[in-house]
Amino acid sequence: MLFSSRLSLLLVTALLLPLLTTGQDEKAEKPARPLVTKIGENSYRLGEILFDSKEKKIEIPVVVNMNEGGPIEYLLVNENGKVHEAIFTTTISPSELQIVLKLLKFESGHGDVFNRLLAPEVLDKEGGTEAERGDAMEFLFVEDGKDPRPGYEFIIDGENAEPMSAGDWIYTGSTIEEGNFLAEGEGSIIAIYLDHIAMFNMTRDGADIDERWGANGDAIPEIGTKGTLILKASKKPVTD
Repeated sequence: MLFSSRLSLLLVTALLLPLLTTGQDEKAEKPARPLVTKIGENSYRLGEILFDSKEKKIEIPVVVNMNEGGPIEYLLVNENGKVHEAIFTTTISPSELQIVLKLLKFESGHGDVFNRLLAPEVLDKEGGTEAERGDAMEFLFVEDGKDPRPGYEFIIDGENAEPMSAGDWIYTGSTIEEGNFLAEGEGSIIAIYLDHIAMFNMTRDGADIDERWGANGDAIPEIGTKGTLILKASKKPVTD
């Protein structure tokens, strides 16, 4: 089993939290550490995040923020993030999501995801490889009483005015600078346009073009619609 007891969960959480500090003054009163609670045989809760240790599945509450127009740069942001560029928003903490991903032993890594943003003269020195990418992830939106739908269906590719091609995202893991977990400060969770700060990035053609992507009004429910976004490991190859 991934977790033998509630105590082991708390210990792992305690170890991970220092890596996700928001850069608060050490002299200031430290916030209470989030509590991982067991709610089923393999089911746990951290804040508003539900996760299953056997299926390695994560569920987070989301709200439809945009259902037409563009350009858009994110599939999901925290409600205090770049909401004017995102299809969904959520109230969850990116730091807590990072903890859950680590508890479930997902591996993060930039690999070659951001290579296309590098100048040719620095690519060999600073570029990564496909083997160094983090785990491939898929996202499913679930509206009450309806079947799950893949996140890419909600995005329009402006290159051909068609829905985005099927495929997944890479768990790039954001960045820590001077003790700050940048995804927490920016609220950037699932990027469409490449973003080092976001926790997940895609490798599709055009990911480096910020004006290429829009909201698919034919597929997205009304603004304000609540639902659940499911995050889990991809079972198929990533589409580039």
